[in-house]
Amino acid sequence: DGGGKRVNFKTHISNTKNLINNGAFWLLCIFNIALMTYLWGLNSWVPSYLIQDKGFNLKEFGIYSSLPFIAMLVGEVFGAFFSDKIGKRAIQVSGGLLIAGIFMYLMVIATDPMMVILAMSLSAMAWGFGVAAVFALLARITTADVGATAGGIFNGLGNFASAAAPVMIGAIVMKTGSFNIGITFLAVFAIIGSFFLLPLLKRY
Repeated sequence: DGGGKRVNFKTHISNTKNLINNGAFWLLCIFNIALMTYLWGLNSWVPSYLIQDKGFNLKEFGIYSSLPFIAMLVGEVFGAFFSDKIGKRAIQVSGGLLIAGIFMYLMVIATDPMMVILAMSLSAMAWGFGVAAVFALLARITTADVGATAGGIFNGLGNFASAAAPVMIGAIVMKTGSFNIGITFLAVFAIIGSFFLLPLLKRY
């Protein structure tokens, strides 16, 4: 049709109005901020944390640093399979982030280097397992006709808010002089974030 672009914009506006009343969608958006905050924190601060606070040297770290990301990929593969097979996506997504947060905290209190790497890898694997089903959950919560708008809001809010995570962790580390508190904040943020999906567990 002639005014494709304008209709598009109008469609986005009316889609947004539809989404405003969808409580489950907004809960998932808040949850996604915690989900993405974990990833930003893992990527930006955990490597220097391991070297400065956990006593890894660069050579050792080079050998082990890829393990959490391999574990995350494994988690995503299993998570995708599990999501299609079982279909309990809200439990999978929130449980994944909850376990990721718990293992990240165990990484903070662990002193043995192998336990630190194990906790970090299990944390990343749990995150991957949960995140594998997040878009399937989004698709179930929203209707197909508002899918593009929902995806845009969901991604936009998640990335925008979680991009502040490295800055917040940096501020906590500077203020307290403790790297442990910064990484604990990240773990607690993930654990609290996971509870935002509680109202959706039965239905989705």
